[in-house]
Amino acid sequence: MNGALEHSDQPDPDAIKMFVGQIPRSWSEKELKELFEPYGAVYQINILRDRSQNPPQSKGCCFVTFYTRKAALEAQNALHNIKTLTGMHHPIQMKPADSEKSNAVEDRKLFIGMVSKKCNENDIRVMFSAFGQIEECRILRGPDGLSRGCAFVTFSTRAMAQNAIKAMHQSQTMEGCSSPIVVKFADTQKDKEQRRLQQQLAQQMQQLNSATTWGSLTGLGGLTPQYLALLQQATSSGNLGAFSGIQQMAAAGTTASSNAGAMNSLTSLGTLQGLAGATVGLNNINALAGSVNSMAALNGGLGGAGLTNGTAGTMDALTQAYSGIQQYAAAALPTLYSQSLLQQQGAAGSQKEGPEGANLFIYHLPQEFGDQDILQMFMPFGNVVSAKVFIDKQTNLSKCFGFVSYDNPVSAQAAIQAMNGFQIGMKRLKVQLKRSKNDSKPY
Repeated sequence: MNGALEHSDQPDPDAIKMFVGQIPRSWSEKELKELFEPYGAVYQINILRDRSQNPPQSKGCCFVTFYTRKAALEAQNALHNIKTLTGMHHPIQMKPADSEKSNAVEDRKLFIGMVSKKCNENDIRVMFSAFGQIEECRILRGPDGLSRGCAFVTFSTRAMAQNAIKAMHQSQTMEGCSSPIVVKFADTQKDKEQRRLQQQLAQQMQQLNSATTWGSLTGLGGLTPQYLALLQQATSSGNLGAFSGIQQMAAAGTTASSNAGAMNSLTSLGTLQGLAGATVGLNNINALAGSVNSMAALNGGLGGAGLTNGTAGTMDALTQAYSGIQQYAAAALPTLYSQSLLQQQGAAGSQKEGPEGANLFIYHLPQEFGDQDILQMFMPFGNVVSAKVFIDKQTNLSKCFGFVSYDNPVSAQAAIQAMNGFQIGMKRLKVQLKRSKNDSKPY
């Protein structure tokens, strides 16, 4: 049994094999069994060991399979990111093993649209049974019990579901339907969340479009980084570039709008666009300060004293505003902005880092991705100070992971929320914070 703990009878068909990390290397299957058994009977525990050591040493992680799916999920809810074991610096990490993820229900569930309202569940089951075993078949019905003309079908494997899509999508027009049958993977929870955010963004945009004056930026401060990320997609149509800059200025410069009268006295969209356009080429905050000073004199915002003797708070506010304007430049002129940053990065010669909590590692990048691609992908979330794909010096090919630094931790968190798990081709990105140098030290 290779040191693994295993029982003879079989677990339930829907049981999940769980990967567990952050366990002490000194622990054996016995201690792990005591940890897991309060949540349900354990079928198998397998500690991952380094076979190059003699005797093989634990790698500090294991696989555990409970007899029931319910026990595995209860253990995950109680332990994952919650319980820290004695001698460990981080809480237990517990999630379905990679081999299990590929068989998750959401990966095997199909949405069938443009279905004849005369069809019942049995008709749909007969129509799709040629592609493999069907675990669930359900027609969507209204409160009156009548079919809404669509259904969900769950196969026992993803391959069966993919074959059904290839063969059935738009293959026929059913009775009473205006267009051919639609067969696609059902929306996941993530898809639904993304759509909800897009709808909220659309509402925000509608409010912005209907506003005729811009007396203050303060009201726009509620826009979250996720909206800004989605806005990047919206701006690809070319007619929303100005809003992108203004919204990002709002999100980055809320403090500026409350501290600096000059920002509050901007009253028209034209003035904002002018400010953003004028500052695209600025290289430092002092140049921006000069622009705002001269504007302040016209608008009566900061007064004649200017910024040379201004408070630190005002300078902070302007720094934030400038950060937003840089992001406007990035959204309006992505290629020019990214080339400029990459040139600065190349000239510096070394990897530039942002403050603590603002530096990201990105794994599972496509092989063909370079610095420019990773930069443009992560620009919508904030002001990027560095973007680098790691290259194998011997083969000169990408190692498929990279490094992105922002000038603030909020942007880094927004990037993690939006991009971790984001699918490109066959790969899903893994986006996480770069570990602090202090993390590896016990004290």
